[in-house]
Amino acid sequence: MEEQELIQIYKHRIRIFLILYIFSEEYSDDTKPSYKKLFQGETKIQKIDFWLRNPDYLSYELLQVAKEDHTKKHEIKHIVKKIFQDNEPILRRAEMKKFFYGAYEDLDDVISFLISVGLVQFSSKRAKDATIRNKKYYITDLAIKKVEKNISELSFLKWYFERCGLIKHFFGKKSGSELKDAQYEIEEYSNASYGNPIEGISPLVKNEFYNLYNETL
Repeated sequence: MEEQELIQIYKHRIRIFLILYIFSEEYSDDTKPSYKKLFQGETKIQKIDFWLRNPDYLSYELLQVAKEDHTKKHEIKHIVKKIFQDNEPILRRAEMKKFFYGAYEDLDDVISFLISVGLVQFSSKRAKDATIRNKKYYITDLAIKKVEKNISELSFLKWYFERCGLIKHFFGKKSGSELKDAQYEIEEYSNASYGNPIEGISPLVKNEFYNLYNETL
């Protein structure tokens, strides 16, 4: 396996684990004492992952928030400016392909790995149409201990933690379906061909930013 491919696999595992860790809710069950947090549903994982991998799309959604809530306008201006000053839409981009329900990448291997090292447990139910439903991802006490012990020493994780925190701050209460609907409102996203990468929208974001702030990115 090529080194670059290994790096992408490693990054994918990190992103998915941190999404589960940061966006999960406290959980308690006497029959499962090692399960400490719970994340429900795969759709939201995919949509958050898309924003982590495509900072231009996240910037666009932040600008929509700024349009609707002027109390957040100043804060969002600085966030979006920094994203583009740091050249994130290019340097942080990790393309995702378009499938039936939008941006998607299979999570089976990642979840299997996280289970194998004791960081996550998983349950689901099979519906009458044979599809897998009601997916639940449990964060274990081992995962929490490892994160709390090592986060200060793993400086490369800082960006992921901060970006997940930012997404949670502005969009954490929205469901996976709501995030999907928001992403589908962007023409470049909705018009992407099945099985092909979803193209970037930096020019669109720059235009939106100028119209809102009368400044260029």
